[in-house]
Amino acid sequence: MATLELIILLFVAVLISAVLERVIPRVSLPLIQITLGLVIAVLSLNPADVSLNPEFFLVLFIAPLLFHDAKESDKLALWKNRRAILSLAVGLVIVIMLAIGFTVNLLEPSIPLAAALALGAALGPTDAVAVASLSSVAKLSRTERALLSGESLLNDATGVVAFQFAIAAATTGTFSVLESAGSFVVLFTGGLIFGLTAGWIAQWLQDILRKAGLDSTTFHVMFDVSLPFVIYVASEALGVSGIISVVAAGLIMSSVEDREVSPSASRLSIVNSSVWGVLSFGLNGIVFTMLGMELPNAFQSTWDDVTIGNQTVIGYVLAITFILIAVRFIWVAVMNYFVPSLKERLRSTLITTIGGPKGAVTLSIIFSIPYVISNGGGFPQRHLIIFLASGVILCTLLIANFLLPLLAPKGEDETSNAAEKEVNARIDILRRVIERLSAARSEVGMQATAAVINSYNRRIERIQNAADLESESTTALRIDVIEHEQSHLFELIEAGDVEEFQAYRYLRRLSKMRTYLMHRDESPFDLHRLHHLYSLIVSYLRTGRQRVRQSEDGAAALDVQARSQAEAIRYLHTLMQKEENSYPTEVIANVLLTYQNAYRATQQSRPSITQYTSVSDRIETVERMAYRFELDEIQDALEAGEIDRKCAKNLNESVYLMMVDLEMNL
Repeated sequence: MATLELIILLFVAVLISAVLERVIPRVSLPLIQITLGLVIAVLSLNPADVSLNPEFFLVLFIAPLLFHDAKESDKLALWKNRRAILSLAVGLVIVIMLAIGFTVNLLEPSIPLAAALALGAALGPTDAVAVASLSSVAKLSRTERALLSGESLLNDATGVVAFQFAIAAATTGTFSVLESAGSFVVLFTGGLIFGLTAGWIAQWLQDILRKAGLDSTTFHVMFDVSLPFVIYVASEALGVSGIISVVAAGLIMSSVEDREVSPSASRLSIVNSSVWGVLSFGLNGIVFTMLGMELPNAFQSTWDDVTIGNQTVIGYVLAITFILIAVRFIWVAVMNYFVPSLKERLRSTLITTIGGPKGAVTLSIIFSIPYVISNGGGFPQRHLIIFLASGVILCTLLIANFLLPLLAPKGEDETSNAAEKEVNARIDILRRVIERLSAARSEVGMQATAAVINSYNRRIERIQNAADLESESTTALRIDVIEHEQSHLFELIEAGDVEEFQAYRYLRRLSKMRTYLMHRDESPFDLHRLHHLYSLIVSYLRTGRQRVRQSEDGAAALDVQARSQAEAIRYLHTLMQKEENSYPTEVIANVLLTYQNAYRATQQSRPSITQYTSVSDRIETVERMAYRFELDEIQDALEAGEIDRKCAKNLNESVYLMMVDLEMNL
């Protein structure tokens, strides 16, 4: 298969997996991508053979994935559970390497001990993407999530370094425990120091360019994306571990970035996170799809090997999987020995054991096995080792995907209650901001404050609608009222009683609201990730964007809005007075109250043409004050335990984006 065709097929498969993930959420994303790769390989006349240069494979896939995982990790949770995480990430990986290495060499002597140890080292790391996808269908405690995510970050480095030592021994035929231990210390320590230094220098350079006005969103994103590749290559050239350097750089850079609180920093952070989200998704997807495409080759080569029976090979896969799970279970059980409740201890041990499937890192490592050794001969049993690793990856993914939800079921009621609790907390924050704005009304002006309060009321309404906190009757009534508003506006346009351009703008807004209300529950999937990235790039990479305020247009728009709302209020009063009505009275009353509040706010925001510019300036002043109030309330809600840190971070970034938008409109 030509290289171009392979690349196109990989990208198409990843795109299809993004859709299928929404259609069949009960199946983890890696399994979907593996299946797609297998389908491509089976349907292709010439199945693809993954033959990338081993070092190039590590640089292309491992370096950026680990860098992104390090930047996205919860540093506080890592530090709090540091002993347990280090135990899993270092000690357990080494024990698994030894257990699997000696077992495989014992079962199949044609695989040298060094090569078998390399297989064990590759099977040590867990997969961060698989862990994240499993947490969406299983109930994991905060400690369990911290352990699994922290382990998946740090054990990658341990597994890669151990694998490199084992491969060196397999290719050269020599191995010294003392020399290897000394080299490991040099590689680990040197990589840590170089990574921390490189990360600090990179952050310092970005700060210098930003202060000098030479930085831009485009530069920031490109600089950040290129860093893991540069750091990995530079550290390997210096003779230290590139993997450790990349992880250390990601940790130090995210720690510095987290302390920056400003609209511009938030803008860069969100755009950067979105780019990295898509890039990480694509790289992981390509690796898993390549696994599926490689399965027929590995299967065929091993299946046709007359020296090893097919049933024997399958038995090897099952035996390695059993040893892997057994060693992990015993290790975690010892860690949880001091948990007082036997039931909770067993549950936590099983979840932590099964919740560590193998994935992209293991596959990337195993694909980097060289084809030849130092004497020019072929690497012993390379296809068999790849087949065994692929089989174990599939087994652990299947076990985790179908068994973990049974051990830790995530009830729909619990999920719904948690989501509703977060929505209510967000609404409470906005309501407290409204209260503070109302208290400061006399200081900043009545009209400007009323306009901003109206915008906060609309935000509350959007949150409620998005969370489906209103009844079906309320939704149906809102659609009915919107359709009546549309008909009324068309009549005004035909009569020439309103400014036509602004009327059509408001009609388009009503149409979007109606479409959303009618179809928000119908779509079983979406591509929000790519759409969100596109929106951010369009919004924040337009360096010349400006919004020109025209007082006449503003007054005309407010006039159209007020007349439409007044007609809606009249229509709702008519419905209220009917003896027979398809809508409950309390539903009509609630919707009527919403329109009355909106109408009053619109009326208070309708200055004369000569006053409009002055009012706009005062509104911007009130908006800045409201955003400060909102940031304060978010922090108070976090400290009170009403929201978690992830929710607080998302809310803060939303406020910062609105602040950025306000500044860009000046």
